[in-house]
Amino acid sequence: MKELLSIENLYVNFRTLWGLVKVLNGVNLKIYEGEVFGLVGETGCGKSVTAMSILRLLPSNAEISGKIIFKGKDLLKKSEEEMRKIRGKEISIIFQDPMTSLNPLFKIKEQMIDIITTHNKIDTEEAYKKAKELLREVGLPDVDRILNSYPHELSGGMRQRVMIAMALSSNPSLLIADEPTTALDVTIQKQILDLILNLKEELGFSVLLITHDLGVVAESCDRVGVMYAGNIVEIADTEELFENPLHPYTQGLLSVIPDPRYKKHLKPLRGQVPSLISPPRGCRFNPRCEFVRDSCKLKKPALVEYKESHFVACHLYGGNPDD
Repeated sequence: MKELLSIENLYVNFRTLWGLVKVLNGVNLKIYEGEVFGLVGETGCGKSVTAMSILRLLPSNAEISGKIIFKGKDLLKKSEEEMRKIRGKEISIIFQDPMTSLNPLFKIKEQMIDIITTHNKIDTEEAYKKAKELLREVGLPDVDRILNSYPHELSGGMRQRVMIAMALSSNPSLLIADEPTTALDVTIQKQILDLILNLKEELGFSVLLITHDLGVVAESCDRVGVMYAGNIVEIADTEELFENPLHPYTQGLLSVIPDPRYKKHLKPLRGQVPSLISPPRGCRFNPRCEFVRDSCKLKKPALVEYKESHFVACHLYGGNPDD
């Protein structure tokens, strides 16, 4: 597969009144053309910061270093004017709460027309026609009524479909879906995920799906990266990850998933997520790991290819000075 996006050694810190928050600690991952890549981890592990780094939408107190290569060009070296041409056109994003993403003061048609005319050289009349086509494409009925509605007049599922339509209005190469179903009920969650996957097959874009739900990952993703406290600790094909998890954190996540086929004791992860102002030295998971050894407290493990297309960052699988 052809590489679309490559994140290399990405560090992000935030300057705050309480100290330097070390959010991303050398993130490495690749997304290929036409695939769905899942990024999974606990709340606060850095998933959304990774997405915002790709789009260069971090706040002014952020310090960022590394490389984000998109279509062969480093996004971190581009000017703000160049990034404005990329955001929404080549890379689009769907947020978890469409109510906060849509402007409550404007009708849907005004917001869609603004997005469409910004990235396409067409007039307002053509943009209105395209908006109607997009809403039909995402499965919304009575598109004239929806276009003339304010966001609060639509249900959560309808608002999210509007956001998907807006995100796809300029045929992006990469769609970032940041917890796109969190604010929706279970039935609508399934509909939204199916819609994204069907449109991906039809239009051929890649998807970075950010979630904390391993069930969503199992259903939707081709490959998955597991994130813990600002680090990618494991990357593998989805089936391989579920059948053969290597990192103790990944094993811990999977151990707390109930399986109705078997009676098993659910074993929760011990300890708590560390403070990112003063994270543990070495492997950030070491205070919670039952396999911890001295090297884990001294040296951050590298992300290595333990077997074909299965990467893990853990001293148990190589590079351990105690071996």
